[in-house]
Amino acid sequence: MQCRFAKFELDTIELRIAADGRSLDADARQLQLLSLLIEAYPACCERTALLQQLWPNTVVSEWSLGRLVSDTRKFFRQQGYSGPLIQTLHGRGYRLAPELAEQLVFPAPEREQPQPPPAGSLRRRIWRVGAALALLLAGGAAYHFLAPHTPLPAPLVIGEAPDTRGRILWVDDNPQNNLAERRFLEGQGIAVYGATNSEDALALLSMYRYDAVISDMGRGREGLAGLKLLEQMRARGIHTPFFLYTILTSKAQQSLLRERGGQGVAVTPDALYGLVLPVIEKRAQQQ
Repeated sequence: MQCRFAKFELDTIELRIAADGRSLDADARQLQLLSLLIEAYPACCERTALLQQLWPNTVVSEWSLGRLVSDTRKFFRQQGYSGPLIQTLHGRGYRLAPELAEQLVFPAPEREQPQPPPAGSLRRRIWRVGAALALLLAGGAAYHFLAPHTPLPAPLVIGEAPDTRGRILWVDDNPQNNLAERRFLEGQGIAVYGATNSEDALALLSMYRYDAVISDMGRGREGLAGLKLLEQMRARGIHTPFFLYTILTSKAQQSLLRERGGQGVAVTPDALYGLVLPVIEKRAQQQ
């Protein structure tokens, strides 16, 4: 995910930062901390969760987290940023400063504009299309007169594998981040379909049956896109089990999800499988 504030451009996936177009030499853990806070905003990131995310499989004290927050603030001050950056919530953890959150801009990915073909190339294409159409019409006429009673072949049917035991709709504006998880689920006999925005997800849910929905939390400029999608689903009477898959969770986030009718939040692949697979298995047994 790309985002901008003040003169800075932050890549939360590659953990890179630039100022005025110039790449900065920053500590990756500092950028990861800032990315976690941006993803969770306006929720608070609890200390324990931050320690687990920033130092996985490592035993460190809360002093290390406090030092990291201090160093991150210092780094941005040295780069000329004088506004609030990270808000300390005593007894709880840390949150992105609201003043900074108001500055965040999430640019849409640039799309390459198609270039018109040269005039000569365009004329050749028109001639080829015309010739192909003429051959097609001629062939169709010959078939009609020479073999009028020959039955047409059955239409091609494209569907799921016959042993598919479940169907999931995965909503994420960066689906490439979840390729390993999707491959694992498909290996369990589960068909996984994707949508990159809530509008498409709601349209698919209105047309097809899914056994579960997995969604990210933030999309583009919408920090709470996942929760809003859940609200829209329930308001439309769509009661498909709903799970959030995000980089950081908190008790507040889990509480908001339950209040809106969601079933669970996961931050690791194993936790996600532990939530989703029992639902799929139960649905399969009911069919």
